[in-house]
Amino acid sequence: MSEPKATDAKERAGTGSSNGSLSSTQDGHASRYEPLSPLRAVSPRTGDLTPTGPIFAQTSAGTDAPSWLRPFFSLRIQLTTVYGLTLLLIIFIICMLLSTHIQAVYIFLIAFIITIAGIVANFVFTTILLRPLWRVTDAAQAIAIGDLQQRERLPLRLPPQDEIDRLAGSLNEMVTRLERAEEMQHAAEARFRRFFSDASHQLRTPLTSIRGFTEVLMRGAKDNPEVAQQVLQRMKNESERMTLLINDLLTLARLDEGQPLKAQYLDLVALASEGIEQTKRRLEDGRAIKLEKATEQGLGLQADKDRIKQLIFILLDNAVKYGRPAPDGFITLRLNRQGEDAILSVIDNGEGIAEEDLAHIFESFYRGQYRRSSSKISVIGTGLGLSIASAIVRAHDGSITVQSEPGTGTEFIVRLPCVG
Repeated sequence: MSEPKATDAKERAGTGSSNGSLSSTQDGHASRYEPLSPLRAVSPRTGDLTPTGPIFAQTSAGTDAPSWLRPFFSLRIQLTTVYGLTLLLIIFIICMLLSTHIQAVYIFLIAFIITIAGIVANFVFTTILLRPLWRVTDAAQAIAIGDLQQRERLPLRLPPQDEIDRLAGSLNEMVTRLERAEEMQHAAEARFRRFFSDASHQLRTPLTSIRGFTEVLMRGAKDNPEVAQQVLQRMKNESERMTLLINDLLTLARLDEGQPLKAQYLDLVALASEGIEQTKRRLEDGRAIKLEKATEQGLGLQADKDRIKQLIFILLDNAVKYGRPAPDGFITLRLNRQGEDAILSVIDNGEGIAEEDLAHIFESFYRGQYRRSSSKISVIGTGLGLSIASAIVRAHDGSITVQSEPGTGTEFIVRLPCVG
């Protein structure tokens, strides 16, 4: 790669970088704008200091060096100088040994010619050998500025044949991880923005309803006891909905923060039986719901009792909402054990989940674009249930998956570490 091309690439890599920064106080508020000093990078070919960006703002020792000394910062000049001095010393010793047989003028003339030729040849060969290192250096500087696409300039050879190949391979792997981390950061930011927007919308809806009901009362509905009672009941329902949403948001936030769990020994069979009984009392259509235990082994857990009960409630409640109603509908909670894991499965024979929704089913506020209740009744909830269930399982070092086919039914499978 020629020097002008490398310089142009560096300039392109530095385009778009910021020229300043905001300094912060201890309370986290921005206080003032401080311009950043330009990057002073040493060109591997000329040894000149060139401004390329705000990465290395610190002043190096070479910045204050005299101009005649700067070329010696280049590795090529350093190697050529060392090899030239070594060659000159060898020739001088040979000349001293031959000075008794040949005239001194011829000896020094031959030594001078050999020295110049050796230095030129050494300069050329050093330049050729250092080209891969320059490519790595140029690419690394561009990557440091932020242009990760410059990884394509790295001289990669597989398997690695020398130190340059290993260095290029390490930089390439580093860029791969940086790209993956950047993608994860963008995805996390997008999820946060979507979560914040959805939460705001969900909170705004009941608040708007309460405000509307209040205006109805103020316009005279309070004078009619029957109408006033209906309005107050609706206001109560909306406030309960908002309370439920806020509680779910707090639960999800605490789980994501990784707050310590109140772990204790639990019998999963007893908790599942309790969850089944609670669900039966809430059912209004009398559909079949049962508990199946597919193993005789113990199903003990070292877990937070309230969180596991909440997990079972969420999965059963989800099956009630989206499962098929009586007399054809059924819900099964199956317990099993595989190795060191306890398996909890909740199965229903509802409409199922469309393939397009399966990848998003555990996202906050996601109700499913293609999913509907089998009972044709409007589903009431916050849209956070499965997100909370997933967070509870992760907090207990477990996993949760879903299997579903439209028109057949859905099965949620939870794996939790088993003890005893």
